[in-house]
Amino acid sequence: MSENLVLFFGRLHPLLVHLPIGILMLAICLHFLARRPTFATINPLMPVLWFAGAVSAILACVAGFLLKLSGGYDPEAVDAHQYAGIALAVFAILLVLLRNKAFFKKLQTPAVLAVLILLTATGHYGGNLTHGDDYLTQPVYAIIGKSPGKKVRPPIKNVNEALVYQDLVEPVLEQKCWQCHSSKKQKGDLRLDTQENLLKGGENGEILVAGNADKSDLYKRLVLPLNHDDRMPPKGKPQLTEAEVQLIHWWITAGKGDFTKKVAQVAKDPAINEIIAEVSLGSGQTSESTQPSEIPDVKVAPANPEHVRQLQSKGVVLMPVAKDSPFLTVNLVNATNFSDADMQLLANLREQILWLDMSETNITDKGLPLLAGFKNLTRLSLDNTAITDAGLQHLAALTNLHYLNLYGTKISDKGLKSLTACKKLKSLYLWQTGVTPQGVAALQQARGTQLAINFQPASDTSGTL
Repeated sequence: MSENLVLFFGRLHPLLVHLPIGILMLAICLHFLARRPTFATINPLMPVLWFAGAVSAILACVAGFLLKLSGGYDPEAVDAHQYAGIALAVFAILLVLLRNKAFFKKLQTPAVLAVLILLTATGHYGGNLTHGDDYLTQPVYAIIGKSPGKKVRPPIKNVNEALVYQDLVEPVLEQKCWQCHSSKKQKGDLRLDTQENLLKGGENGEILVAGNADKSDLYKRLVLPLNHDDRMPPKGKPQLTEAEVQLIHWWITAGKGDFTKKVAQVAKDPAINEIIAEVSLGSGQTSESTQPSEIPDVKVAPANPEHVRQLQSKGVVLMPVAKDSPFLTVNLVNATNFSDADMQLLANLREQILWLDMSETNITDKGLPLLAGFKNLTRLSLDNTAITDAGLQHLAALTNLHYLNLYGTKISDKGLKSLTACKKLKSLYLWQTGVTPQGVAALQQARGTQLAINFQPASDTSGTL
């Protein structure tokens, strides 16, 4: 039997497993009901129910065994589920074969009770495999303010001394990812619960590209449409907040995916500073209501659904920056063929777009004039695109721009002069460009200390001026 055929029949297990649950529960209830003389007419039906329950339990066991062969499950947890299921099938078979035997009459009710216990245990162990071993108890612990099985993470006393991965990123992965990617379960042969396994990746290869979140599967899958087959976490699972997604992007890009760096050692922009400040208050989580301080105090209409759909058809990911907000964060990480010819699609939402990530796309200087109309834009990433000094002059009109990433572009000192008009600009990334220390110094002098320029000339390793 081919591997794919085995996997196909194995994946029928979640469908088949509900049959013995329903049939055997009905048989158990009718067994006790039929003991009353009033319901004695039920007795002829019982052999049929026990037989159907036994057969369906056997089929579920076979499918479960085939699914187990695909791997990705904690051996102890899957064994507990498997052996309880086999025992359940055995007792159901005994009730079929021995039900009418004289010696078995006194043992029939204990056997039925055993089926009930095994049915409960098998279902519980199966639920642990699917949803995590704290799925049942989590609401109870939440009521009393505790978190079962989680690492105890005290409030961060000095955020600058906090480790970016251990104190900020790992708690997000623990809460939203470890259920399916840890020692107990390894979907896609991927574990995210240790540094070694994060670097190792899964069945599709490495998931971290240090310094480039947009090429890292760990980030790329977080921003796929919710209904996409490769979306992580998948639809129906607890999703990362926008702030948590930004935190992971920052760790991979600015922090180079380093596991040892402290917050003070990694360049930050205002939005990240606010996210870090909230995390440092103690929970190790960011709330759904986290909003960047640069959201403009203006009223705009919600985005036209047709304009949103047109962009989504190109692979563009659009999400509100906050719950019930008309402002959008737009990410082209999965739309790398997006070019100047497509810019009008973005321009249709010029009022609503607050954060725009166009890194790694085919955008050139010809596409930038339309950006001048994005008056509410506060964050813009153009890293690793073909833009030059000629295109930067169009960014001077972005009076609300707080963050600009020009990493890996062909700009030079000449282009930096256009950015002096961006009075609200607070974070600028210039690594691997044609910019010189003299050009950076001139811009810094023109803008003052309110602008953090992330730039590393060959003779300098500080990263920020």
